[in-house]
Amino acid sequence: MTTANDPIKSIQSRIDELEQSIAERGEHIKARTLQLKEELQDELSPVELIRKHPVEAAGASFVTGVLLGRAIKSIVSPTPHRPSVQSDPADKQRSTLSATIGIIGIELLHTAKDLGIAWLKNYIEEKKNKPSGAQ
Repeated sequence: MTTANDPIKSIQSRIDELEQSIAERGEHIKARTLQLKEELQDELSPVELIRKHPVEAAGASFVTGVLLGRAIKSIVSPTPHRPSVQSDPADKQRSTLSATIGIIGIELLHTAKDLGIAWLKNYIEEKKNKPSGAQ
């Protein structure tokens, strides 16, 4: 009777081994997936992207600012004037708003310039302070 149960026991033990192997590999896959997720989040974080590609980030910010400025200006600026003798208060309000937006834009450009210069100084300082063999 033991010989009849031996194949069943060996099959059952093989099934148990396979289930254990599948569970171990499943855990390994879950761990690796979490690790990849964390690595991707670190790699694609805005701070890391700017650190790796500062010129491209500055260019993209500049282009975005210019396009946004033009879009706001086209929304705010008055339509072409028709000759009229009377002064429209809405035109005066639009020109004031347009001038304000222009001033804000200029201040944003100055701020971006100051940030760029500060970053460049910091970058140069880091390069100067690093030992030549540490790169």
